[in-house]
Amino acid sequence: METSIIERFKDTPEGQEADTILRSCVHCGFCTATCPTYQLLGDELDGPRGRIYLIKQVLEGKEPTRRTQQHLDRCLTCRSCETTCPAGVRYAHLADIGRVIVEGMVKRPVTERFMRRGLRLFLPYPGRFKIIMRLGQLFRPLLPESLRVKVPDSKPATPWPDNSPQMRTMLVLEGCAQKAATPNTNAATARVLERLGIGLVREPSAGCCGAVS
Repeated sequence: METSIIERFKDTPEGQEADTILRSCVHCGFCTATCPTYQLLGDELDGPRGRIYLIKQVLEGKEPTRRTQQHLDRCLTCRSCETTCPAGVRYAHLADIGRVIVEGMVKRPVTERFMRRGLRLFLPYPGRFKIIMRLGQLFRPLLPESLRVKVPDSKPATPWPDNSPQMRTMLVLEGCAQKAATPNTNAATARVLERLGIGLVREPSAGCCGAVS
């Protein structure tokens, strides 16, 4: 793909990195076959190829809008597209660069900034998030249907199986929000792997992986 990066970004490390990644893309569209947001929404701009084009436009001088920001926000950064890309485009890295640039150029509404700040204050901290989750479960019957279906039932975590010395072992990061919202997820995983002769070892001090930020 040909590019014409403007001076504002051309001599920056991010701009040069993005230019290299953009030039490796051949716009074949194989990536759309494995992109969950494209499969769900059917919008070219909600697929990797469309987002690459949006980032290219910004780097070439086109002013981004809230719509540009929204399409970049919708990317899950699951990197499924990278598994089907014949050119080896490092899409996730390009998306990170594009998001930071657009974030600095497009101001979000106050309500959205407040919500995003709240997510960062609570989601990475299981203790804080557990309080919010319990309140949601307590008032679940009073919530609108659209919110009610998103609040999981309150169920205590079931016991983990004991690891025997003969077992192979794997390290599991218990997560932050999941640990508070669906504590049985890891317990169920431990039981399945125990049947296969694999024991899970927990690391309680692992903390947040940084995905939310």
